[in-house]
Amino acid sequence: MRKLVLLFFALAVFSVAYSQSSPWRKGEMEVRIPINGIADAALLASFNYNCDIYNNFALAYLVPAELDKVKNAGLAYEVTKPDLNAWSKSFGAALVPQGYYTFQQIKNIADSLAANFPSICKKVIFGYNAQMQELAALKISDSVEIDQDEPEIMFDGGIHGDEVGGPQNIIQFARDLCLGYGVDPQITNLVDNREIWLYYCVNPFGRDNMTRYNSATVDINRDNGYMWGGEGNSPGPFSQPETKALRACQYSNQFVAYTNYHSGTETISYPWSYRYSPIPDKPSVDHLAQVYSSASGYTSLPYGQGSVIMYLIQGSTKDFNYGSLGSVAWSIEISLDKQTPEVQHYYTINKSAMLALIEHVGYGIQGVITDAITGKPVNASIFVGANYPVYSDPEVGDFHKYLIAGTYDLKIVANGYETKNIPGVVVNNLQCTTVNAQLNPVSSQYAYRVVSAHIPSFNAQNPGDESYTAACLGAPDNVNYSLGRGGYIIVDMQDTIVDTPGANDIAVYEGDSTPEGFTLYSGPTMDGPWTNLGFATGSSQFDLQTYGVDKARYFMLLDDNNGQFNVDNAGFDFDAIVCLHPAKPDTVGHLTGYVYNAVTLMPLAGATVSFGDSSAVTNSDGWYAIEVNRGSSIVCSSRNNYMTHCDTLLVQPASSLTHDFYLFSTDGLPGDERPAKYACIYPNPFTSDFTLELNFQVKGNFSFELFDFTGVRVYKSESQNVTSGISRFSSNQLLHGNVLAPGNYFMLIHTPDSNFPIKFIKTL
Repeated sequence: MRKLVLLFFALAVFSVAYSQSSPWRKGEMEVRIPINGIADAALLASFNYNCDIYNNFALAYLVPAELDKVKNAGLAYEVTKPDLNAWSKSFGAALVPQGYYTFQQIKNIADSLAANFPSICKKVIFGYNAQMQELAALKISDSVEIDQDEPEIMFDGGIHGDEVGGPQNIIQFARDLCLGYGVDPQITNLVDNREIWLYYCVNPFGRDNMTRYNSATVDINRDNGYMWGGEGNSPGPFSQPETKALRACQYSNQFVAYTNYHSGTETISYPWSYRYSPIPDKPSVDHLAQVYSSASGYTSLPYGQGSVIMYLIQGSTKDFNYGSLGSVAWSIEISLDKQTPEVQHYYTINKSAMLALIEHVGYGIQGVITDAITGKPVNASIFVGANYPVYSDPEVGDFHKYLIAGTYDLKIVANGYETKNIPGVVVNNLQCTTVNAQLNPVSSQYAYRVVSAHIPSFNAQNPGDESYTAACLGAPDNVNYSLGRGGYIIVDMQDTIVDTPGANDIAVYEGDSTPEGFTLYSGPTMDGPWTNLGFATGSSQFDLQTYGVDKARYFMLLDDNNGQFNVDNAGFDFDAIVCLHPAKPDTVGHLTGYVYNAVTLMPLAGATVSFGDSSAVTNSDGWYAIEVNRGSSIVCSSRNNYMTHCDTLLVQPASSLTHDFYLFSTDGLPGDERPAKYACIYPNPFTSDFTLELNFQVKGNFSFELFDFTGVRVYKSESQNVTSGISRFSSNQLLHGNVLAPGNYFMLIHTPDSNFPIKFIKTL
């Protein structure tokens, strides 16, 4: 077995010693750099330093060696904070500016709200940082303990700890929602009809120490996996506990919109941040940004694509939430000063915009996706045109997507179900169109979601390829995502794939006619550890067990690093990844039982039970198991020398049913099935004549009574002599010329020491 624990290829494991008194790097300073056009911004960005680039200046966080490189490049600069560690200490014991809460105070308020408003406010802890400070969010909704068919929205703040306004605003907003519920009609309506998540401090260490970084000096807003680029001291995608906790909150919910609060300018910055080309959802995202801007108290709050209105970054929260999760996602910079003394002012001018945003995420399209047979919710991907998919809730089945007025085509994709296309869905302004869908089950499993992606040496201005990562989701369709030379992608298969002994388990499909090389890795979590499943060229299949893997849910494809960078279709052209042995949908009925000889009641081995094209053979105990369709199903049992018997069964989906079959011999009883005493009729059913076969140990007399299916006796015989051993009597001998009408009959045979019941049928 080849076990490979990767920290994403050529990157070394990165750790930084942490000192409570030195939350910034040794010698780190804040430097203001004037930006005179896109060339200056591109040059500064190419250094891959920790900085925020705005319209006409940048704030860079540099150690002396990095500042030397800025000097040598000819860029003008001004050192605005010469010693950031000393600057952090200047805030005193609280380590936050006057008028702001410490992290502990924010946490205490969150705990108080959850304790005092338990019917609408719940705290959920998603992880802990290196200092064991909790990383948590408040969920505020009318039925807070359950998921409901409601749009979900998320706000977070404090990802950069020195940008103190975001957490302050979020905890104040949480308090106002709780206090206003049942008092303020607008707040009450929103809490009753939305799920509002307030992740109140992403980076507690940064807030407590007035630093941009966490305790490992990593910029959390460069540590996300979608188009990760190694910026901000990030050693690998989702490498930090703060990033993993934030991802856990976002990955386990279905947020229509996600807001990440910052400070340093005043603007709304939406995806993409890693490239200049626009997102497919740009018209709707622009409209929703305008809603926030107009509802706010700012004189002007501009909005636009992050890479254009601000600067290029890789590994941001907004790109991950849009590219991987389908949310309207953005960073909102709420103040020019990162530690503005106007604490209440900046909350007040944002509060009305937050309420407006919560209202508007309910407009567009919504629906509930269910199993067409069971009615149970389905965890599906919903594509609107060529946009990135949104996802339905696995517990409720509901989905919600913000859209402006227009006509849209929907495609609903789900593992274990047939894809459904719904064209021509009309959305009206400030309204929500409901589109419910029922999906028919089928055995299938493909990539469900993109977790991470990386393209080395990525050229944001001239990338060459559209980099549509969602192209690799779902079934093979000759639409592909090109990994880029040396690039990789990590996908989530939604459910764990278990190795099938002696067979290939996974198929990877390339989307064009030119085979290219790649290596496939599997992992039990989206962060690994990764096991190398082998190198392949073009569309290929893989057996998990060959490499000692019993099961896996996550897969990583790594391009072979051949070809050119930043050209169309650079790298392996990834169309789809397919589980070759998907689980059968649990919407059929599971039928088990026994097959018996109808006369002797002995179990019959080797009998066949069949439904449609499916069949099962009874074991030595006469037992069988078979799956049958839901509803009314005809199931039959047969065996050599026996009459086939069929029953109509009402089968409930995803349920188990027991049913036994009793077969009559077509030619008496075979010798190995004859008990010491028995009576049987054959053929059964019959059309005109039948034979009664008796086996007695001693001679004696017998008689019989004949009843129809209503229980009315239609014939009673006289007593007759019978010899020991096997005796046979024709129907004419027994009935003395009386003719039976077609139907079901019951014969009760009387002997001196026992009675024998026999059921038989006369047909036309």
